[in-house]
Amino acid sequence: MPVITISNQFGAGGPEIGRELAKRLGIDYLDKEILHRVALEVNVPDEEVEEFEEEHHSKFRSFFSTIFDLDALKKKAKAPPEEFAQGYDDRDKIPFHYRVDGWIDSDIYKQMIVKVITALGRRRGVVIVGRGGQVVLQDNPRTVHVRIVADEEDRVAWTAQRRNLSSEEARDFVHLVDARSHDYLRFYFDVDPDQPTLYHAVLNTSRIPRERCVEIIEGLARDLAAQEEPTGEG
Repeated sequence: MPVITISNQFGAGGPEIGRELAKRLGIDYLDKEILHRVALEVNVPDEEVEEFEEEHHSKFRSFFSTIFDLDALKKKAKAPPEEFAQGYDDRDKIPFHYRVDGWIDSDIYKQMIVKVITALGRRRGVVIVGRGGQVVLQDNPRTVHVRIVADEEDRVAWTAQRRNLSSEEARDFVHLVDARSHDYLRFYFDVDPDQPTLYHAVLNTSRIPRERCVEIIEGLARDLAAQEEPTGEG
């Protein structure tokens, strides 16, 4: 089964669609787990990695990687804890030969995100939500890239209900998350997430029921998987 990346407008239903899709296909759904893997690789708390996803991506933060010798930090390399090592097979090994001990900045964050997602692309059979998966794996022929969008009013209504906010507060929150998402993709990957050519399909859940969106993506994934299967001829 191929890798499926889901890029999502906040409130459009991407995570819900991704989880149901993974369930139907019998594959893993990874969202915050990617953040946790990066935190393990650089030996910092998950919360510190999460800050770079939300707002700490900046040239100032990455400046430190240009003035510190990362080779010196390699000497602090630590083997992964045994309990985590047992949970991964050869397909899951990150092609990264050292762990930066207790330090992260924008450059290190991007480097680790790319390496983790690249490793998942080799593994296959996984749904990846967000974090530039559509860019990192854009040249991987065994992937399906999908963008989930919805009308702003629907996203605002969903946010107001889910977070118990007024309509005005919900609209401000949606705009804030949208801005952060665009800034993240522009800073780390120099792309606009709304660029349609990044995706195999852009699905609007205000027009297409979420259940149908799951079916459409499932069909794309199964079609790609079928193309990779041996025909038995010759």
